[in-house]
Amino acid sequence: MEALFKALIWIQQNLQAPKSEYNSFGKYNYRSLESILAALKPLLAQQHCGIRFADDVVEHGGRTFVRSTLYFFNDKGESISTTAEAEHSATKTGMDSAQITGAASSYARKYCLNGLFAIDDTKDPDSNAYAYQQQTQEPVKKTPTRRTRTTSASAPATTPAAKDPRYAAIEAALAKVNDIDSLIELYEQHRMEVENNPDIKAMFSRRKQEIHKSTVITF
Repeated sequence: MEALFKALIWIQQNLQAPKSEYNSFGKYNYRSLESILAALKPLLAQQHCGIRFADDVVEHGGRTFVRSTLYFFNDKGESISTTAEAEHSATKTGMDSAQITGAASSYARKYCLNGLFAIDDTKDPDSNAYAYQQQTQEPVKKTPTRRTRTTSASAPATTPAAKDPRYAAIEAALAKVNDIDSLIELYEQHRMEVENNPDIKAMFSRRKQEIHKSTVITF
């Protein structure tokens, strides 16, 4: 296994996988599975190594997950593997069953690659939570006599898109969100449909504005 681990160390040290994809809703950069593979394949060729994925479905506590196994091997027959899981939602607005499964598989495969090849995916200044908050929150200057009180955001305003029965699940989910972190989490769960549907994207943007307006400064 010595040759395989030497190749792995070399690839970890030389792999450059910048966050080249841009999310216009959250205003942050991220890595896609495709961009990681594009950067990885030339390095695998140099080290006479290869990878392959195998997916299966598992259940934990009544919840369904796609589990991806990544196999890393060389031309000497040596091989190691790692696994990662992503939850498989029963339904997602605007997506059929094949798209839901494909999205979960892509997430699981991406995090297999992140783990094996030491690709950093923490919340740094170009990641989701940091960029979202920096782009949308205006800083509040503190003084000895000022206190900041945050009230719960009211339910989202009714819009033509929200009246559409196809968006009933999204509307109900947004109505339960009262802070930016929860909105980000909901967005991540529905990223593909938000990005591909202007009506849903508008609903998320409107809710974001309502949450910010709910922050009250008192003296």
